[in-house]
Amino acid sequence: MDKALKAARRRYGLAFLACIAAAAAALAVAAYLESGFGSVEVAKVRIPITTSDGASAYIPGKLYRPLSARSATPAPAVLALHGYQNDKDTSAAYAMELARRGIVALTIDQFGHGANPVGLRERGYDEAKGGPARFKLFMSFSRLNGDGVPGIVDSSMGASRAFRWLAGLEFVRADRIGLTGHSMGTWSAVTAALENPTHAAVVLQCGEAYGPVRDEAGAVRLKNVLMLQARFEEFDYFRDYALTTGALNQTEKRYKTFAGQDGPIEWNRTYGDFADGSARRMELLETVHRGVTHSGAGMSAAMDWLVRALRADTGLDSRDLVFLARELLLGAGLVIAALSLMPLCSLLLSTRFFASVARPLPGRYVASRASWRKNAAISVALSALLYPFLTQLGHGLFPYPDGVFKTLMAGGLILWLDALAVIAFLTFIRWYRKGEGRRLGVTLYDLGVSFAEGETGIDWAAIGKIVLMAIIMFSSLYALNALSYAVLSTDLRFIWPFLRPFTPGRFLQFLLYLPFFLAFFLMNGGVRLFGQMRLPEAGGPARTQWVWWAKNVTVMLGGLVIVAVFEYAPFFLGFGTGWALLGLSLFDGPFMSALVLIIPQFFVLFFVATYCFRKTGTVYLGSLVTAMMVAWITCGGAAYF
Repeated sequence: MDKALKAARRRYGLAFLACIAAAAAALAVAAYLESGFGSVEVAKVRIPITTSDGASAYIPGKLYRPLSARSATPAPAVLALHGYQNDKDTSAAYAMELARRGIVALTIDQFGHGANPVGLRERGYDEAKGGPARFKLFMSFSRLNGDGVPGIVDSSMGASRAFRWLAGLEFVRADRIGLTGHSMGTWSAVTAALENPTHAAVVLQCGEAYGPVRDEAGAVRLKNVLMLQARFEEFDYFRDYALTTGALNQTEKRYKTFAGQDGPIEWNRTYGDFADGSARRMELLETVHRGVTHSGAGMSAAMDWLVRALRADTGLDSRDLVFLARELLLGAGLVIAALSLMPLCSLLLSTRFFASVARPLPGRYVASRASWRKNAAISVALSALLYPFLTQLGHGLFPYPDGVFKTLMAGGLILWLDALAVIAFLTFIRWYRKGEGRRLGVTLYDLGVSFAEGETGIDWAAIGKIVLMAIIMFSSLYALNALSYAVLSTDLRFIWPFLRPFTPGRFLQFLLYLPFFLAFFLMNGGVRLFGQMRLPEAGGPARTQWVWWAKNVTVMLGGLVIVAVFEYAPFFLGFGTGWALLGLSLFDGPFMSALVLIIPQFFVLFFVATYCFRKTGTVYLGSLVTAMMVAWITCGGAAYF
């Protein structure tokens, strides 16, 4: 073997192992923080339930038990409930901070989320709503069991059963159990609280203002309620359909119905009495909807509230918080693990078996500056214009077969992405056969599609090797993540679920949606981006990598950045969201708040895709790896019908 090749292989292997070791170390330290530096036992649990059709199932959960909580010295407890498109580990921040304060915490995967085998349809939906079942479900989240709406089965989404299970533990004070929930989880928490009147406190992280405080007999309905209100709340029903949130403390629904007062109340001030359960408080947080779960001010207010309401014995100040360190470690591990795909790619290409799929970068054709700018502008404009409409259409109203396409967020994404892919394909064919591509004599080799000059067919042997390479790269990341979850009970994420281990059902959804994601990344993120919009090399390999990546993410993310600015800029200036100002609050939904997840993952994945193109000279490997990763992120962690 050539000495230079052997040295390169050693270098790639060491770089790959260093990335895996660094990611594993970040996961291990994060898990240690989650366990309260060894003072908290964190255990996976399964809470048995019976579904509405009589089948036996379970609710997956994580139980955080301070070592001081024993049968002889039972402790207060809190049930933590995540929001839509999240899972039990999104509630880990609350759980670990509660456990540090001597409070037992239970987080669960609600119906249709995380590893719960029971789909969202078990929640039930308003039968009077129009549209497909998934749309009825989405438009019915605010309908609770007590509302008497036909079709609602369990608006607690398993939380009531989890509350009773938690109350039955020998080391838990059954008379001192609180609940907290975020967004969708607030409806679950309210249902569970109303169905379990022994609860002692409720913390609503972005929720509706429930009331009255007392029922007709004078008994407090929801005990000791803290409302954490995002100032920049994207969802209109969580800001009482007002354009902004700053004046909510002056509305009758908030000061009278929620707080039981006769006039406007002050933000961040407690009203009522903890002793009889009538305590009420609204905390205004300088953050967006998704940010409430990990707001330092919100966490501090929640810890103070729950410690007081549950009469917990703790010596920690409410501002003594470590949850963010865990999230930063997990986020660093996530990025490092994703970047490990690059040295692994080079390591595989240095082997005799895979070396044949790498070819020199095509250099005969380079897009002119004017052509690149024109195509970039078109791509950005189409992405921005279609994203709000097609994602919402695919999320609820598009007639996917309910029993087949079960991942709700994926339905919206593939409709948007594949519409862009169809447009890109049609314009590319015209460019290649009749337009500039034909005039310049551009070949499939120039576009990174064929493996040899003059080749017009598909080299299936080479494609097969690339598919195998992509599977190996994907599997290396999956193995690290699955091993971490099995041993450390945590996965690669940053606050929200990114890379979750698959359940069998979710793996089948991954296989179902993968071709739809691949169509976009092969066409728009492959043939068009690296072929039709081929960039000239920018000097050395490192500079070329960075320059190409910067321009690639401009093309692929520019539209989403425009959408985000349109949505949030007027809100941050005090006027309301962009869509609300147009009277179209429907588009303020989950796909606006999801931009905080989509944009960062594309930043990282297109760095990897750019590297793969530079190393192989063809569009296939980067497109396939990116499609597999996006399908994993979407189908592994998103809500499941």
